[in-house]
Amino acid sequence: MSGRPVVTLTTDFGTGSPYVAAMKAVVLARCPEAILVDAVHEVPPFDVAAGAFLLWAATRDFGPGSVHLAVVDPGVGTGRRGLAVRAGRRCYVAPDNGLLELVLSEHEVEAAVELVAPPGASRTFEGRDVFAPAAGDLAAGRPLEQLGRPVSGLVRLPPGPPRVLWVDRFGNLVTNLKPPVAGLRINGRALLASATTFGEGRPGEPFLYTGSLGYVEVGVREDRADRVLRAGAGSPVEVI
Repeated sequence: MSGRPVVTLTTDFGTGSPYVAAMKAVVLARCPEAILVDAVHEVPPFDVAAGAFLLWAATRDFGPGSVHLAVVDPGVGTGRRGLAVRAGRRCYVAPDNGLLELVLSEHEVEAAVELVAPPGASRTFEGRDVFAPAAGDLAAGRPLEQLGRPVSGLVRLPPGPPRVLWVDRFGNLVTNLKPPVAGLRINGRALLASATTFGEGRPGEPFLYTGSLGYVEVGVREDRADRVLRAGAGSPVEVI
């Protein structure tokens, strides 16, 4: 990796959370020259599947050697493993709960180690005390293999039912479906219209389109699909 090291952060902590700042402080203590990038902090709370999608979407364009710290961790403090993984020539630090699902669907694991909580680590904030130190060490150039013992058999997410994974700032509904999809039903409303651009949509009528990340999305021209359809992250979707 040339130039200053890059570390991204993806969490369900919320924008402006002091927990995010605490993790950044630890990363910078280990690697003062790191460039910290807030990827996503509005992952729906505890939603590992949505976190897996947003982590993949937010980090896929970063170059080799970048480090990606991700914490969506309803099992914090339990027996679930903490991981540092190299895949696609990038490094990921995350709980072993399926959060890396889409990353691992796209890239082979090059190396993976289990992180061990140091003495005195918080059982409720391993993002600060386990994951952030590992991300800082990786950014500073420490080999991943030195951070823990090698592991395999990483947790993967089973295919889930059709649903809304995420709602963007404009109210567009991002589903976990890949095209082609001829129609959907959300909250009892059949959606059969489709478009390739927002400008093609009819005012007030929800339509299906393929978003820039390759998933089926639902939008409304110059309006919010989440409001029109009374839907949000986690809402079930029926393919028709």
